[in-house]
Amino acid sequence: MPSKKVKKKRNLSTYLAVLPAALLVVFIAYLIVTPPSQSISTISTTGQTNTVKTGDIATPFSLDLIDETGLKNEKVSFRPDSGQIYFIDFIHEWCVHCRNMAPIVERLHQTYAEKGVVFITVAGGYNTDAQKTAQFIKNYRVTWPVGFDPQLEIFRQYGVRGTPTYVIVNRNGIIAAKLEGEQPYEALARELDRLLG
Repeated sequence: MPSKKVKKKRNLSTYLAVLPAALLVVFIAYLIVTPPSQSISTISTTGQTNTVKTGDIATPFSLDLIDETGLKNEKVSFRPDSGQIYFIDFIHEWCVHCRNMAPIVERLHQTYAEKGVVFITVAGGYNTDAQKTAQFIKNYRVTWPVGFDPQLEIFRQYGVRGTPTYVIVNRNGIIAAKLEGEQPYEALARELDRLLG
């Protein structure tokens, strides 16, 4: 008959052997019941926010230009009456989804800038500053104009509730598409192709 000490040791060994399997089952159950994270980082804007949707007339704006070295003594201007197609990208440097989308927007820029699409990024100043935004521009190699919107005035003007948000404006100055959150390259390219077609 085994001693109590040996029996205790076997019970402990059995528990230690079963513990990893039990933890794995708990982890899998957690993954099943936990909803996936949203593809948009919501932001808080003070003041009145417009509701801008597809089919609305785009409104012009002008912001301070920012690049990888910081704020410039120049402006980035959007003129919807210029007869050009615009791709406007609303971001925050701290937004994980904006970081995920940066390579996709860069790929779109490489493909569509040569077809005449004008790219403008509007970088919000909520919970960040110009220096951190400049670092984002450097890290993600943003080569098109970026306007810094420290008080989120243009965000409110365009009804941006979260980042990233993409506004595509046709040659007549009409908002052809407004998409929120992470988007596949194909969805954004399809919107641009439709306008170029």
